[in-house]
Amino acid sequence: MQRREVKKIIQEPIAKVHSSNITRRVHKRSFTKTTTVQPARGFSQRALDIKSSEVPISKPVKYSVVLRKFEGETIYIIGGGPSLKNFNFAELKGHRTIAINKAVFFHQTADVLYWTDSRFYTWYKNDIDNFKGLKFALKPGSQYTTDIKVLRKGIAHGLEKDPHVLAHGNNSGYAAINLAYHLGANRIVLLGFDMHNDGKDTHFHDGYPTRAAGDHIYKNKFLPGFKELEKGLRVEGVTVFNASPHSQLNEFPKITLAQALSFR
Repeated sequence: MQRREVKKIIQEPIAKVHSSNITRRVHKRSFTKTTTVQPARGFSQRALDIKSSEVPISKPVKYSVVLRKFEGETIYIIGGGPSLKNFNFAELKGHRTIAINKAVFFHQTADVLYWTDSRFYTWYKNDIDNFKGLKFALKPGSQYTTDIKVLRKGIAHGLEKDPHVLAHGNNSGYAAINLAYHLGANRIVLLGFDMHNDGKDTHFHDGYPTRAAGDHIYKNKFLPGFKELEKGLRVEGVTVFNASPHSQLNEFPKITLAQALSFR
């Protein structure tokens, strides 16, 4: 009796196209998830819709150098801590000042404006463009005007002596201290360097379109590096005072605001 051969035909699963543009197979699925970012309270959608100002990797960055314009002077650095609520910024008239981020909106006659995050320029471009003082940033931005001086990001902890470079300490206040050193300060006074988040106010102003840093960020990421910075400045003969009431930054001697404003 002759043997018959039977061939079994296996049909591949047929792809089905749905109106959702998701291709489905019996054994495999592929999805594309889209997340919508909502604007933070108190800020317009327009501020968040502006394109990022960060420079494309392929574009060369022109870095600047910090000149010692304030040799031997006292420089006050204005942070954003809530201890500056109700502070009369007119009392800083006649003093050399560096304003960090939005502090410049409250002390518009600052000598210097400093920011680390290029998004700050994206959010407040018009205001920053109208600022008449020196402008320094740590991250490049494709929308930056020619008067913005970009510096190189250096070591995390310690003092950078190269005037092209800033030690960053993972926070803007740390980098601003290094900037004051480059500018020639022999005494630095810190204002609004509270360095903690008690779950209430995180800034003396209304903050930014991002989530505020938690208290653990201050303790574990921001504060630890200041010990090395203080040591580097002390070796260079630069004195730093912390005039921020209730500050968690204990590496520098603490003084009152009244004492701080007595320096000339």
